[in-house]
Amino acid sequence: METGTVVIIVIAAIVIIAVGVALAARSSILPARRTARLKKRFGAEYYRAVEAHGGRAAAERELSERLDRHKGMRLRRLTDREREAHAGTWAAVQQEFVDDPVSAVRNARGLVEGIMSDVGYADRAPAEDRGFEQRAGDLSVDHPAAVAEFHRVRGAVRPAGADRVGTEGLREELVAFRGLVEALLGGLPESPGTTPTEAPGRTVTGPARSGTDTEVDR
Repeated sequence: METGTVVIIVIAAIVIIAVGVALAARSSILPARRTARLKKRFGAEYYRAVEAHGGRAAAERELSERLDRHKGMRLRRLTDREREAHAGTWAAVQQEFVDDPVSAVRNARGLVEGIMSDVGYADRAPAEDRGFEQRAGDLSVDHPAAVAEFHRVRGAVRPAGADRVGTEGLREELVAFRGLVEALLGGLPESPGTTPTEAPGRTVTGPARSGTDTEVDR
């Protein structure tokens, strides 16, 4: 075999090897970059999604779909009047908890959905839990910490198969919904004796703290 032919074969082999190495590096670098980007964007919600999906690949697919949906939304800032109206509704919801915790939590959820619609987030399927989970996923793109905390509380209060939730669990859910409302409104005016991490008004020291929780239907 002539020397020139040998040289060409060697060069071709080197090129093929180099291309293979480059492709292998690319296939490992790109997923790593995507993982880092999603972790930075979603924070604790990233790890919750991994746990919920039972693996990183499925979780990252779902989180990427959230980002894609978000790109198609035309969001806007609420006017001061709208923000004040929603804050007033929240005050009524938290007061309602004293007499009817179940209704208060239901109305807190409705308020979150109403604010999201006003801001411009897409409406979702009417199915109770599935529809709201999709909306919470949309919200997590802009407010991942609030949504991650909401999911943490929901998972603890309403484990799979649970049919009933006690007053204390409902109180914790109300606090989690408050976090979503605050995120959407950019904060809420504080009531006397209220902190963002505690249930508002009398709900902090109400029946949930007395040790006499009543079981209520989910």
